[in-house]
Amino acid sequence: MSSLSKILVIAAVALLSALPVSAQQAQQQQPLPPALNAAILSGNGNAVQQAIQVLSAGNPARAAQLAEQVIITAERLLATNPRAAIEAASAAVGIVSQQAVTTSAPSQALNVAVTAARIFTNPQVQAVAPQLVASVSQSSAAIVSNPAVYQVNPTASQGVMASAYQAVTTPAVSQASPGAAANVASVLTQAAQSQALNQTAGNTSSTITQILNPTGLSNSFTNTNTNSSTLGGEQPDFTPPREENPNQSGSPT
Repeated sequence: MSSLSKILVIAAVALLSALPVSAQQAQQQQPLPPALNAAILSGNGNAVQQAIQVLSAGNPARAAQLAEQVIITAERLLATNPRAAIEAASAAVGIVSQQAVTTSAPSQALNVAVTAARIFTNPQVQAVAPQLVASVSQSSAAIVSNPAVYQVNPTASQGVMASAYQAVTTPAVSQASPGAAANVASVLTQAAQSQALNQTAGNTSSTITQILNPTGLSNSFTNTNTNSSTLGGEQPDFTPPREENPNQSGSPT
């Protein structure tokens, strides 16, 4: 990995805020419906998405809740079954990409995208499913570019953007999906030009420019999470990103 890529990975990790501890614990305490758990373990993303749709019965808030449970479970599978992890992540991201879900549950949509980013930046996942990584990366970037999601936590949203672009520019993913980098770059370019996003966070345009052109990446970029907003507008209380990727170690806690 080049030095510029390493810098981009470090920046992405610094910006990737994990779920607030209280929210994450609340989700972990809720048992996963057996049918949904079975779908996740099957490694079939379509089955996972169908299970969420059936169990949510058209309720977007319930769909978002189930998607959040799925992505938490998916991350636990990274070490043992990276393919199943990215399949489940793809299903969860697909659910919260739906406009009705994003509108009714923007915080959950952000949580799903943040956790998905920790999955699709994992080297093992990129090795076994590079095309799926490309798809989930682009969808996650689009989710956090939604003004309703972005305003929940601009710093975490920027972290997902950085991780998405980093993922699609890795050799494994770019070779499997040659157009992925251009697609993510297009999503981020539109986000940088969004009046709504720039009104939410004044550093939006400059940060995205640094993501797409990492040569000028500065220490201030990697430290922008210090005063970021979090769910509920309180001071951040984030758990550190998992360290399945050795290049992501040493990130701020």
